Amino acid sequence: MKRTFAILLSFCFLYAGEFIFNGKFEDTLNHWNTYAHGETYTITTDKIYEEDPDSEVYVGRLDKRETAIYQTCYIPDLDLNFSFKAKLYAKSYDTLHPHPAISSIILSYLDVDENIQGETHIFRYAESLYWYPSPVLHLIEISDTNWFNYTLNIADELSNLPGVNPIDIKNYELLFIPALMDVDQGMLRRRSSLMI
Repeated sequence: MKRTFAILLSFCFLYAGEFIFNGKFEDTLNHWNTYAHGETYTITTDKIYEEDPDSEVYVGRLDKRETAIYQTCYIPDLDLNFSFKAKLYAKSYDTLHPHPAISSIILSYLDVDENIQGETHIFRYAESLYWYPSPVLHLIEISDTNWFNYTLNIADELSNLPGVNPIDIKNYELLFIPALMDVDQGMLRRRSSLMI
């Protein structure tokens, strides 16, 4: 069941304050939490993944287990723009018994007690997808494997989640599941696998 996940990301939170600590990964993975099991994963920082001069992080996986890095942040209000540049990759190499392979950037919207109230998944997948949209889950599929830029306003995004009361949102978590990423400012959290 060999699967490969990869995401290359460059993130910015367009706001006066900096909400994601060590978002440029200049200080290795300080301020980031990791989630990984088994031996077939890679989490590393380097300056070679994207053309800009700062560091990025790579989170990769070659099997069906999960790997991720994540960070939870307090947000003063919901009128924030989350902008990023990313490259997502997901492929299943098992032709006899294909399993889903997913690379994703996940924004989890948390209440004051850090309970997940809703999520936005920006993702690329191979074979099959086991996520389904709901009043608390908004799915944004990326079909291109090239670098792309994306911006999302948190307040506007919550309008895509009718099961989430925006008044309850006090934190959010940024989670990268097999992806490559570079974050300037922001916040996020979730569990899964990605290359950043």
